Amino acid sequence: MFSQGLGCWNEKILLVDDDITLRTALIRYLQNRGYSVIDASSGIEALTLIEQNPPDLIVSDVMMPEMDGLEFCRRLRATRLGQLVPFIFLSSRSEVDDRVQGHQMGA
Repeated sequence: MFSQGLGCWNEKILLVDDDITLRTALIRYLQNRGYSVIDASSGIEALTLIEQNPPDLIVSDVMMPEMDGLEFCRRLRATRLGQLVPFIFLSSRSEVDDRVQGHQMGA
């Protein structure tokens, strides 16, 4: 899904989360601040969207079915396009090891 924001620079954010309620709330929040938002419910869907419409920033949940956010980030970073896109993880996890693993994956 591609939604236009009101921003003057039109930065695109790819939001990846399997929780539709959280995803919808974040889309509204980001659009109200002028960003264009592309959203995906899984890492697999997100990888396809990135090829079609590269974002300026990726925000992804860590815990998702099929492919978790860490694997999504690893696969993304293995592509030429994915090496340069800034990546932020959303997570309810607070352990230091989880944060270190995210940094090691390139987030």
